[in-house]
Amino acid sequence: MSTLIAVASDTHINSTVALCPPRVNLDDGGTYNSTPAQRWLWSSWLESWRKVGNIPADRKVLILDGDVGELDTKRRSNQLVTPNEATVLSMIGEVLEPALSVVQDVYIVRGTQAHVGKSSWLEEAVAADIDGVKRDEKRGTASWWHIQGMIEGIRVDIAHHASMGGQPWSKYSAVTNSAARMTWQYAIEKGIQPPDLAIRAHNHQKGDSGDNLPVRMIYLPCWSLITEYGYRTGRENSRPDIGMLLVMIDGDRFEPEFLIYRPTSERRVWSVSL
Repeated sequence: MSTLIAVASDTHINSTVALCPPRVNLDDGGTYNSTPAQRWLWSSWLESWRKVGNIPADRKVLILDGDVGELDTKRRSNQLVTPNEATVLSMIGEVLEPALSVVQDVYIVRGTQAHVGKSSWLEEAVAADIDGVKRDEKRGTASWWHIQGMIEGIRVDIAHHASMGGQPWSKYSAVTNSAARMTWQYAIEKGIQPPDLAIRAHNHQKGDSGDNLPVRMIYLPCWSLITEYGYRTGRENSRPDIGMLLVMIDGDRFEPEFLIYRPTSERRVWSVSL
């Protein structure tokens, strides 16, 4: 039996620089029309799920690995489509529809308080509203802080947060360091078999430790462009990785593949006269 796992994270729906439906009806009767950048993200999102739908597999699973929405609970910027939480939930439902139409099972992982509220209540609300969502029966919740278990013959460990070096030349070693740390935590501290595959998000940058260690650690891309916070922290020339992870599992074998999207044309910065 083959299982295709589609893992998306950091969609930050309700941010004005992240994934968004083309048009949002606001609670006061007004309308928010997405920006050109958001329309590109939306087109790429739809294309990714068309691809997932066309891949042959006995079972298809969606995992949303945190920060599905954007509430900006710290009020760090004005980059919100709306502060109305009911509208945010409606937007998330519309964005998820293309994904839900091509998968059989859904897991939702909790993200960051600053983005999705205390105890990640937004993700719990989204998960509770999806028919047939795979619940965390141990905690009695519809969403998960940490997924550990078997998918066919593969041991997986999935959560949202992970550290990544802030410098371009150090970020690639971070994912390998995480794989080594997790190998130690399981094998030495817990005295049990480490997972075959671990997945983390949060950094908006893809990464893959490869098969050098018992744990293969993968960091996920995102669906958000640079924010005001990014400019304020000196990342104005950094470009987030846009896309998702696909993992085909067949028995005790798995093959990961990134779906990465880049703009078809870049702005010619040196053509601007100052």
